[in-house]
Amino acid sequence: MTDALSHHVALVNGFRMHYVRAGRGPVIVLLHGWPQSWYEWRHLLGPLAERFTVIAPDLRGLGDSEKPRDGYDKRTLASDVRELLRTLGIARIGLIGHDWGGATAFYLTYDNPGLVERLLIFDMIPGLGRAGGGMDFPTSRRFWHVFFHGGKPDLAEKLVRHDVEGYLRHFFTSTDYNYSPSVFSRDDIAEYVRCMSAPGALRAGFQYYQTGIEQDLVNLSSCTRKLEIPVRAWGGAAFLGDIVPAWLTVAAHVDGGVVPECGHFIPEEKPEFALAQAQDFFASLR
Repeated sequence: MTDALSHHVALVNGFRMHYVRAGRGPVIVLLHGWPQSWYEWRHLLGPLAERFTVIAPDLRGLGDSEKPRDGYDKRTLASDVRELLRTLGIARIGLIGHDWGGATAFYLTYDNPGLVERLLIFDMIPGLGRAGGGMDFPTSRRFWHVFFHGGKPDLAEKLVRHDVEGYLRHFFTSTDYNYSPSVFSRDDIAEYVRCMSAPGALRAGFQYYQTGIEQDLVNLSSCTRKLEIPVRAWGGAAFLGDIVPAWLTVAAHVDGGVVPECGHFIPEEKPEFALAQAQDFFASLR
């Protein structure tokens, strides 16, 4: 499948953004999460390219994109993707987002009316919350990594850099995040470890979380109108569960539900399901 993809680099908002592209037809953009890259979509890109143009960037600081010192709030990440699309002359897309890519997808849609026709989300809510909101204790315990990464990102980097593979392996093999611990192959994990071992990658990744508990809370509070485009949102039963109610707070037309026997990494745990959803949801793209 990956042989059919072409790899590119574009200068976007002052840094070099790596992206892959394949296919012809209406455009679908796929935005990955942490600790991942475009590679998250490896099972979907080939089949989708039979009918669509698919573009999967490595978001700022992750994958093979450059690692700027700042700009990791999700509104800025969304502006990176918007500038990439402008560079490519693309004015209308279908959009898929997972994890932080899902939060980025929200801002890309919200800040650019008319750009996104339909939005498909896998296991992510619009953000960690709004300024002035709260988080209950069980949820806080489950999301320990948010506060470890974001509370003291420089310390987190110092501690994790000595065993990047061991740390990432926890996320990819633990039932804290996955329904099954055997989804990711040795080669899959090695690819993510390669990317996260690059100079500046750990710091950049942890900045996603620091901005998540600082700037993103304020940014989301400023979003007062609801999205009017169709939104489909699926959460893994073993992680976020039903995320439709959260998306109904920011979008008027939402369907979706819960993916059974699945955790956080839906496109990799249940690629057939994710592909079927994408093919169905974007069938009407112009």
